[in-house]
Amino acid sequence: MANSGQNHATATENVSDTRVAAIDVGSNSLHMIIAQVDADGAATILWRMKEMVGLGRNSFPSQHLSDEAMDRAIVALRRFRDSATRRGCEKVVAVATSAVREAANGGDFIERARREVGMNIRVVSAREEARLIYLGVRHAIEFPGGPHLVVDVGGGSVELIVADQKQALLLESRKLGSARMTARFISHDPPKKREISAMVEHLAGELDDVTAQILHFQPVRAIGTSGTMENLALMCSGHHNEKEDEQNPPTIERGHLDKLVDRLLESQAKDRVQIRGLDEKRQDQIIAGALLVQMVMKRLSLKRIVLCRSALREGILLDYVSRHLPDLAIRRQVPDPRRRSVLDLARRCDWNETHSTQVTKITLRLFDELQQLHGLDGKARELIEYGALLHDIGWHISSRSHHKHSMYMVQHGNLKGFTPSEVMTIANLARYHRKSMPGPTHESYLALDRDGRRIVDVGGALLRIADGLDRSHCRVVGELSCEVDKRRVKVLLDGRGDMQLELWAARRKTDMFLVVFGRAITFKQISS
Repeated sequence: MANSGQNHATATENVSDTRVAAIDVGSNSLHMIIAQVDADGAATILWRMKEMVGLGRNSFPSQHLSDEAMDRAIVALRRFRDSATRRGCEKVVAVATSAVREAANGGDFIERARREVGMNIRVVSAREEARLIYLGVRHAIEFPGGPHLVVDVGGGSVELIVADQKQALLLESRKLGSARMTARFISHDPPKKREISAMVEHLAGELDDVTAQILHFQPVRAIGTSGTMENLALMCSGHHNEKEDEQNPPTIERGHLDKLVDRLLESQAKDRVQIRGLDEKRQDQIIAGALLVQMVMKRLSLKRIVLCRSALREGILLDYVSRHLPDLAIRRQVPDPRRRSVLDLARRCDWNETHSTQVTKITLRLFDELQQLHGLDGKARELIEYGALLHDIGWHISSRSHHKHSMYMVQHGNLKGFTPSEVMTIANLARYHRKSMPGPTHESYLALDRDGRRIVDVGGALLRIADGLDRSHCRVVGELSCEVDKRRVKVLLDGRGDMQLELWAARRKTDMFLVVFGRAITFKQISS
């Protein structure tokens, strides 16, 4: 996954690509990235946003999100949403971690986000959080020469991952995040020795088993992610003048970290904020984070930890992309969003693509040949086309009354880019491809305006005949033309093989055509 490092899209972006926003609702910070994703699944990050709202700061150990923290988070999510909209994102994927996962009122926050922001947030398990972090790091850094250790220190939890380039070998999470440990153990500034001793004892007990498991794998390198790790890396780099760039990322050297921890333990918050590399909003929590990282390094005999700025949010994006590659491929094949939405619904309903596209081709051919009779325009033609494509999706529910099921599924299929009246028109077209014609008791038909009813009348009449002309589902009909006079329409059919079943079925479905067009319709095969 490439990172543009820019706040604008490149001039060469493909119009068939899509933009996706991934949001990490963490205990300390909310992060969002916006990426351009092509049909092959390659993603380029275009924008990043971050807001430290302290959603879980006061929820440890109360397991209750404060109203003030939720308010701040909702405001931040609203800004993220607006930014994603302005930048043309078609999808926003949001994930919440330990603070929301563990809070008794976490569901209230999720509901507020849905109701007030229109954003659906998925709460992930601790193990799933670790997996997503691994995905984000793996795509940013190569894992050569054996298993590697990834350490992510969040506000509520720490994730410890052992993995190679192919798979995660160990996914562990412990409730040792910097905000949680600070809330539980530290109440003085600077902290009392007894507070530090109690915290260190707790950390040791919680890390015993997992560090033993990690040592079994003998990782060849340690990688650190998260805001806390980044702050520690930048603070440690203040002890020397090593150049930092993409090829030489910040590192946490064990000797430098030991000196930093000694300094932090003696400092007050107002002094800590003067240390280069420390985010002001982490001044209270950085001691807990530093002690945790120091203990991990000592127990695993780590000399250094290399920082990786790709983590959970990138993993969220990559996981979404991997699960939606077929949809992304469709964007290249079908650039028009309305048509793409129709085809997406058809595929979700396991449509018979061969039959549906053949019926649609015949319907549109009849529409074009008879334009002098119905007088409808290109907009009507488009809606009739979509009604034809979706006419049989009701089979996904049942063959019995499948035309009514088709109507229901179009109405509730979340078609994007259409007005409500257009959706109802398409739904009615699917409804009237068989059985009864529109009648005085059909409320959905009567709810359409005059133009909508006219489109359904014409489209339904043509769709019935087209459906009959592919009765065998063998695409026997190739081309057709129409001869029109004042009393009748004669359809001349060119195709392959025996058309008798198609001709029989089409003749049985001429009732609506006679009513709508006021003409009889006949069929003749002109080749075999």
